[in-house]
Amino acid sequence: MMRLLNRLRGRPTCEEIMEVLQSYLDGEIDADTARKVAGHLDVCTECDRESQVYETIKASLASRRHEIDPQVLAALRQFGETLESAD
Repeated sequence: MMRLLNRLRGRPTCEEIMEVLQSYLDGEIDADTARKVAGHLDVCTECDRESQVYETIKASLASRRHEIDPQVLAALRQFGETLESAD
């Protein structure tokens, strides 16, 4: 029922928010969508909690920037290539 009401009011659903949340947090979405996401986060504690988790992870990763071992990077690239060729 709440999903239907949100659609009728033009508000995004939690599922729709989750699809763009990472892009929102990275500042990679348009202003109109950003306003809708921000408005949703203001009223939805579950989605707001999820955004806080993403922000914490992002901050943690940013503070731990280390040089990547070239052998590890090569292994990851090779693994990625095997995934691409499996398609």
